[in-house]
Amino acid sequence: MINGFKLHETAAAPTASAEILNGVQQAWGFVPNLHRVLAESPAALEAYSTLWGIAEKTGFTPQERNIAYLAIIYENECTYCMAGHTNLSRMAKVDNAAIAAVRDGRPIADAKLEALRQFAARITRRRGVVSEADVDAFKAAGYDNRAVLDVLVLAATKLISNYTNHLADTPNDSFMKGAEWTAPGKLKPAA
Repeated sequence: MINGFKLHETAAAPTASAEILNGVQQAWGFVPNLHRVLAESPAALEAYSTLWGIAEKTGFTPQERNIAYLAIIYENECTYCMAGHTNLSRMAKVDNAAIAAVRDGRPIADAKLEALRQFAARITRRRGVVSEADVDAFKAAGYDNRAVLDVLVLAATKLISNYTNHLADTPNDSFMKGAEWTAPGKLKPAA
């Protein structure tokens, strides 16, 4: 851990955070280290937990949602989230070849999922400033304006987690074993 962040235990976390951590424990059977770091700020933990739940309400299938998450994580170079979402993607029955492609920054064989991967990556890389041609290409693959905006929900969710993990150097959880990832190294600390 860096920058003075710590992994909060539920019993010692701020009261508002402890309530959320208890809910995470009940839902997942454990409290991920990301949540334990976020517990420092009840507002940050609530924002992430709320966005996570809202992301489940997007128009994307679980497979599409995971492909978009992986593409966003790749662009943000978050090693913690890539390891976690690799295994979450497997649990969502995302094709292993598609997972490997996104982790490597390569195209996916499925044209519709590839359009989603590319669009989510562009939204993230360009901080939402994409061309009309980018949007048109995404729509031509079978998506609509709802999907365009739903990608933003996923990007906002990952912004909180990816940036938190960069700031805190969050250690991987045990369920991530075997899914570790080395970022491409394009991002450099600000001067």
